[in-house]
Amino acid sequence: MSAISMRGISLTSAMRLLIALTLLLPSAASGAPDSSAAWMPEIAIVWPHDLQGRQTSVSRSQLVNVSVWPTSQVSCDGGPNPPIDLFLARNSEPASSIGIAPRLIQRTVGGVRFPSEEFENVPANLAVDPLATYTFVSFVNGIPTGNVWVHAIDSRTFLPHPVVPTGYSGSSPSAVDTRIQIVFPHDERGNFAPVNEATRVNVAVDVFEHGTLNSVPIDFEPRMTEPSQFLTGPLALYVSEDNAPLRAITVVGRQAEVLGEYRVTYTVNGHVFPRWVFNDLPVQPGRQYHFLVIVSGIRTYPSIWTHAADGRTSLAAPATPPPCV
Repeated sequence: MSAISMRGISLTSAMRLLIALTLLLPSAASGAPDSSAAWMPEIAIVWPHDLQGRQTSVSRSQLVNVSVWPTSQVSCDGGPNPPIDLFLARNSEPASSIGIAPRLIQRTVGGVRFPSEEFENVPANLAVDPLATYTFVSFVNGIPTGNVWVHAIDSRTFLPHPVVPTGYSGSSPSAVDTRIQIVFPHDERGNFAPVNEATRVNVAVDVFEHGTLNSVPIDFEPRMTEPSQFLTGPLALYVSEDNAPLRAITVVGRQAEVLGEYRVTYTVNGHVFPRWVFNDLPVQPGRQYHFLVIVSGIRTYPSIWTHAADGRTSLAAPATPPPCV
C-alpha cells in the first residue's frame, strides 16, 4: 500500500461530509428483464484444487472453481438474464473476463432449492507464484455487481511505484483501463495513518486506453449515457466493504462545480496527464474495503485495490438464497 501523501488535494469538511453521504446501493435498472431471471449475484464459493481436480489449500492451488449464487429470488428454469460475466484481476493489473462459460446447476441447501452458476478450472496458480493475488468480481451489463472475492496468501494491495504513462490515447477510446494508483490512509486531520488505524482514505485513479499505457488526454471528458441507478456520474468509484455488494460513489464531472475539483494533473518527463481523485472516504479499522472505478458509457477494465490489514476472503457459510420459483 502506497504511503504517498495526497494532502494537497484534500477537501473542505463540508465536502467530506457530502461525499460520505453519496454512497448508493446498486439496484435493478428500469426496463430490466423480469426479476425472476435477473440475478443479484454473490460469489459464494471459491474452491481451490490442482490440475487433477483434487482439493488443495489456498497456497497450493493451481486452479479454482467459482460458484455464483443469486441473492434475489430467481427462476428455477434458467440462468441469469442479463448474463453474468466473471472478471478476474491478477495483482494490480486491470480485471478482465475469464472467458469461461459457466455451467448451471441446481443446489439444495437446508431444504432450499436454487440455481448456481459454476465457473470451473479458472487459472489461479499460487503454487507457482505464492505472492500473486487473484481477485474476482461479477459484471452485469458492464457494471460490477455483487461482492468481491480475493484468492491469495497475502491479499493486501502494494503498489510502491505507480504505473507511468508512455503516451496519450485518442480523444474517444472505445475501451479503457482504470488503474488505482494511490490509496493514502490517514486520520480525520489528513495525517498519514497505518492501514490498521486509518479512518479515511484518498483514492487516485488514472485512465488508460485499454491494453496500453497510453493515458487519456488532458481534455478527456467521459459523457453520461442515459441515467442509471448503477452510475450516477461519468466516473464512478465502487466500494465493497467486507463481503457486502459493491456500491457506487460519484464525485466528479458536472458535480465538480458544487463539490470541488476532483480532476488533477501530474507531470512525467515534461508531459501533463490527468488523474481523478476521491478524497476522505470513510473506513473503519479492521474492516476490508475493495475499490474499483468505472467510466460511464465506455467498456471499462478496472484494477481492484484491497485496503485491509488482512484482505483474504473468508465466507465459510454463504447465506442461502430464497427458494427459486
